[in-house]
Amino acid sequence: MTDVLIKRLSIASLSLLLVVLIAVLCIVWTMPDSNQPDSDSEICLQNDNNNVECGKTIDLLHAMFEKEIESAYAGAEKQEKIQTEKYIKDALQHDVHLMSDYKNTLWSMKPSAKLVGVREQIKHVQGNDSIATVTCWRHDKDLYYTTGFQRYGIRYQNGRLIVPVSGTYYIYSFLGLTERRLTDEGIPVEPKNMREIKHALHKYNVLDTVDMEIASNLQSRKNASRGYFNYYTSQIATLAKLRAGDEISVMLSDETLLENTGNNYFGLHLI
Repeated sequence: MTDVLIKRLSIASLSLLLVVLIAVLCIVWTMPDSNQPDSDSEICLQNDNNNVECGKTIDLLHAMFEKEIESAYAGAEKQEKIQTEKYIKDALQHDVHLMSDYKNTLWSMKPSAKLVGVREQIKHVQGNDSIATVTCWRHDKDLYYTTGFQRYGIRYQNGRLIVPVSGTYYIYSFLGLTERRLTDEGIPVEPKNMREIKHALHKYNVLDTVDMEIASNLQSRKNASRGYFNYYTSQIATLAKLRAGDEISVMLSDETLLENTGNNYFGLHLI
C-alpha cells in the first residue's frame, strides 16, 4: 500500500513539474522582443537624478562635455575668488591699503588672449594656391616682455586659440603683408599670384568636424609706383557666440605675403 502511494505521489510531482515547464516556455515565447539601442549611434548614460538616459551618442557626449567644462571653470573661478578674498583680508590686517578700483578688477577673471607675430622673417614656399592657417604667432611663455598675453584658460595649439567656456567673444586680427616688387638690382619681379587677398577668421570644433568662417576681409592686389615692395594691411574685428572647445584661427589666401610678421596680432576675450 505504501509503495503504491509513493508511486502515485511521484507521478503527480512529475506531472506538476511538466506543467510548470510548459507554462514557463509559453511565457518566454510570448514575451515581446526588447528594443536594444544601436551601439553605433546611441548610448545610455546615468544623469544627475540617477536615472538612465538614452539618446544619440554625439548629443549626450557633447552635453556631458560642455557641462563638465562649465563645472570645472566655475569651480576654478570660485576657488580664485576665495583665494583673492583671503589675500585681501590678510593684506588689510597688515595695514596694506588696496585701491578700490584694483580690488574690483580682481573679480573680473574672463578668458582672454592676444598673440603677437614672431619677429623673424618667415619663408613660406607653399600656401599661395589655397587659404591656409597662419601659424607664425608668439604664444604662452614666448609672450613674456611683449604686448601679448594668455589668461584664464585660453590655450594655443597649431595656430589656434581654444576657448575654455561658452559665451560671446570679441575676436580680432591684424596682418601686415609684404610683396616683393623689385629685386635689389631694381629689376621688376613678375608676380606669381594675382588673385585677391583674403584674410579670414575661422572657427572649428571637434564635435562638429566642420571649419566655419566667422568673418573675412577681401582686397585687390596693387602695384606701387615706387619702392621695392607692395604693402597691404588687413584688420578684422567681430563678435561671435562660441562654445567651450571652439578653436579660432586666422586664415590667409597667400602665405608668401608673410615676410615680416612682427607687427601682426590676433586675439579674443569673453565679454
